[in-house]
This record gives sequence, structure tokens and C-alpha cells, in this order.
Amino acid sequence: MRGTDRLAAALEAYLFIHGAPVKKAELVSVMEEDEGRIEEALAVLREKYSREDSGIQLHASGAGIALATKKEYDAWLQETAGGRAPLSPAALETLAVVAGREPVTRAEIERIRGVSAGRVLASLMEKDLIEERGRLDVPGRPILYGTTKRFLQCAGISDVKELRAAWEKRMTEGELF
Repeated sequence: MRGTDRLAAALEAYLFIHGAPVKKAELVSVMEEDEGRIEEALAVLREKYSREDSGIQLHASGAGIALATKKEYDAWLQETAGGRAPLSPAALETLAVVAGREPVTRAEIERIRGVSAGRVLASLMEKDLIEERGRLDVPGRPILYGTTKRFLQCAGISDVKELRAAWEKRMTEGELF
């Protein structure tokens, strides 16, 4: 059995080399520790990264747990490290339709937006923000689209239902626009 600090260091190394969010169950399995000990080690990492002298944080989302840069450095990192270009208004609108209606077909997206969505859908898939979720059981069997774990991670939510709940709350409170 490892001490909590050693387990935290091992988790840190694993999360660093993994690069993508990892589910807690995977950490339990890989580290061969019970969930309580994993939580203790994650708490050590949260404390370590919460300090002002750290540029990274332990980020938990629906996609899992990952090491990520702190939001306060996002603009600077994009400027200096050549970060990805922001999404276009058309891509944001399409992404909002997919997140709000998933699973959704291209035809439904185009009906809601009033314009063709083929290129935008391809771009969002290329950025790993949406994915194919199967096919609708109707003639022509159109593709169904839904959001990805990466979208959840980028949005900082555990589930698309959180986004819908926040949207509905703001609409009912008249704060949407």
C-alpha cells in the first residue's frame, strides 16, 4: 500500500501521460486502490493545483478527470501557443442545436437553422465536439448526431442535461437575452 502523497504522484503521472479525461473507475483499476484512497489522492492534487503558483488544475467533467490549464491563462495560451481558432457563429449555433436536441438528424438541424449544415457538421466532427450516434429507423436511415465527451469537457459539464437545465432556468427567469 502506498502513502497518499505517493499515490497522488502516481495519479498525476498517469493523468499527465494519458492526456485525455479518465473515469474514476479506470483510476481505481489501474492504481489497484479502492475508490476512497483514489479520492484522498485526488484531494491532494486538487489542493496542490489550487495554489496561485500553479498554471494547471485538476478538471472533472462528465468525460472524466484530467489535468488542464487554468481558465485565466486560456487567452494568453491561445495567443502564444497558436491555440485552435474559436468556433464560427454557424458552428456555435449548430452545436447548440445538437446539444439541445440530441440525438438529432442533419435534416432537423437544417430545418431549425434554415441553412445547409453539412460543412459545419463535418467541422464539428473534426474537432471531436459531435459524433454519429447511429441511424434513425425511417426510410433513408439518416445519421443521428450527438455531443461527445470532449464537448462535455470543453463545456465544463458532466451531462448535456445540465446544459438543458441551465437553459430552461434562464428562460423561465427571463435572463436568456
